[in-house]
Amino acid sequence: MSKQPPAAAGTPIDVVWLKKDVRLHDHGPLLSIAQSNRQCIILYLYEPDQLSEKTVHGSHVAFVNEGLVDLDLRLSSGNSEPTATNSDIQGDIYEHKFQCITVCRAGAAFTLRSIHKQRPINQILCHMESSHLKSFARDKAVRRWCRHEQIPIKEMNQTGVTRCLSDRDDFRKNFNKFLGQPIHATPTKMQLDGLGARLVKIEGDGIELHGRCHSPMKPSDMQEIASEFRCDRVQRQYGGETKAMEYFRSFLSSRGANYSTGISSPNSSWTTGSRLSPYLTWGHISLRYVIVITKQKQEELRAAKKKAPSTPSPWLRSLASFQSRMHWRSHFIQKLESQPSLEKQDQCLAFSHLRRQPDDFNEKYFEAWCQGRTGFPFVDACMRSLIHTGWLNFRMRAMLVSFATYNLWLDWKKIAGHLARLFLDYEPGIHYPQLQMQAGTTGINAMRVYNVTKQGKDQDPSGVFIKKYVPELATVPDEYIHEPHKMPASLQKKCGVVIGDGKGGNEKKSKGIFQTQQSTTILSTKECICYPSPIVDEKITAKSAKDKLSAVRKQDSTKREAEQVYLKHGSRRTNGDRDGAKPKALNSASKRVKVDSAQQSLMKSWSQSQNGGASNEKQEQAKLPAGQTSDCASDVKLLHSTENPVSASSISKSPLITSLFSRQNNANKHAEQNEWNCKACTFLNDKPLGLVCTMCGSVRA
Repeated sequence: MSKQPPAAAGTPIDVVWLKKDVRLHDHGPLLSIAQSNRQCIILYLYEPDQLSEKTVHGSHVAFVNEGLVDLDLRLSSGNSEPTATNSDIQGDIYEHKFQCITVCRAGAAFTLRSIHKQRPINQILCHMESSHLKSFARDKAVRRWCRHEQIPIKEMNQTGVTRCLSDRDDFRKNFNKFLGQPIHATPTKMQLDGLGARLVKIEGDGIELHGRCHSPMKPSDMQEIASEFRCDRVQRQYGGETKAMEYFRSFLSSRGANYSTGISSPNSSWTTGSRLSPYLTWGHISLRYVIVITKQKQEELRAAKKKAPSTPSPWLRSLASFQSRMHWRSHFIQKLESQPSLEKQDQCLAFSHLRRQPDDFNEKYFEAWCQGRTGFPFVDACMRSLIHTGWLNFRMRAMLVSFATYNLWLDWKKIAGHLARLFLDYEPGIHYPQLQMQAGTTGINAMRVYNVTKQGKDQDPSGVFIKKYVPELATVPDEYIHEPHKMPASLQKKCGVVIGDGKGGNEKKSKGIFQTQQSTTILSTKECICYPSPIVDEKITAKSAKDKLSAVRKQDSTKREAEQVYLKHGSRRTNGDRDGAKPKALNSASKRVKVDSAQQSLMKSWSQSQNGGASNEKQEQAKLPAGQTSDCASDVKLLHSTENPVSASSISKSPLITSLFSRQNNANKHAEQNEWNCKACTFLNDKPLGLVCTMCGSVRA
């Protein structure tokens, strides 16, 4: 096809199309035009088709707007380094007039076509995006138009995800190659000044663009977003590259020291966590920049440790854990990039019928879960925390999904939109694979059924978090804060709160699987506040759900399908071979598919002992120090006895047990910091003998 002549004469221009990359550092497209002499347009679009996506919330738009204003101020002032001077824009960003960024409320292909008709486009520069299906469709439409007009479009990588990845085993190699590339330099002040002089003045150059926005558009004015979702979250994080850098600096200088120990609790994770997730999602900070700078910090710490090896420090372990999560992030985004349909269908189709039968979806349970009115205080506190702030630590997010999909038997697709709107850091590539993993529909991961009451007692023992976000329970004593429905009626009255029907003392019994006649509305009187009883029986519903999923997992057809899922999304070959490692779901004949040499020694000894054979006794006798004897079978019976409880001291005196654990302890000494990296998602696990990754559920390779 011959090249179509441009509809308008003039010097060709470059277009930098901003999407989820509103920043100045490590930005290949902006650096390219800053180093060029060609006229250009820096374009950002409020796209109606993207805004109409069910996952969009007003807080997302507001966060993006703050980033746009921050970047526009830096471009117009020639300020190449983010500083705190932009903090004064927080109260009046909607009064800001864009000077360098051209912002329109229109579709991407439509706007680019309009520009090209008035000024020929030389090339389009942008970043590759791995997002929801509407985003994929938009990008395809733009690329199709570019091919028709023979306009080069350069989509640069900013996440390490590979488009059209033919073999999942190549992901790690490609990702490391991405990290090995130099960080794009931040344009200097001289380059920014030159860029400002070459920016096309839309009105001044006679270009007319539909939906032109001279100031940021308020979410409340966006008709594409459902009216109930156009609001903001007043306690959320503030957007922009300047704020992102502030969070990152404080994390590396002080907050990150206790990352590995504090990330699991909703109380400590607010400060020990990096809090970079929304900035990574919306591109206000570069993933590669975070990983590279963190690596430099790790090298500094290792050098310092060599000089003072006796000085204890949690920093190296914490940063190693943080780095593993940064790698894990792209690992999951690659899944959606390789299979966009994960947004709509189960990864393993054998589970497609579960939770989707006519009577499975319970609207009342769904509403109670969405509002934080389930009668499980820790669950409700986590949900309300999200409603207020838009952020929650990973473990508690997983618990919310587990409770919804197992205890309430809700379809993960039904809860996906609600959670996406709550998460300020909503990243489709993480969102949908994780929802399916937590719901147990991947076919290759272990079931994750959280005991929400136990989680509350472990992570918030005194109920500090609960009382902050569930003020109805502020006066409840600590001993009842996790199960207030067990409070006697007299104590409820004293605390000024009525739980459920107010009988107290767990007098109300469950009928079948689900509790009945429970209040899920907020009630109050002059004397007391009402809080609902648990809407389901936690243990019964968990068992029922696990039984249903287990029945599907055991089917041969499920295992065959799970094998294909594993090869597509979970395979990791070392030296061209997976070394026989498979997910537990694909090898149900053995609960422990692959173990290291130390584990083999201990497990082999125990399994042989349980058989009680004479040869086993001789083998174990040969391993004991000279002069010691042991009845192998009786020693193992000692360990597993349930009829006659034994003390720890009696176990420790057993020669066989002493020998076994002595060998095991010696093997453990060779493990570096007792940690190992998952070959599938690169997460750093802190359980040296763990057989399954605590993050992704893959079997240890």
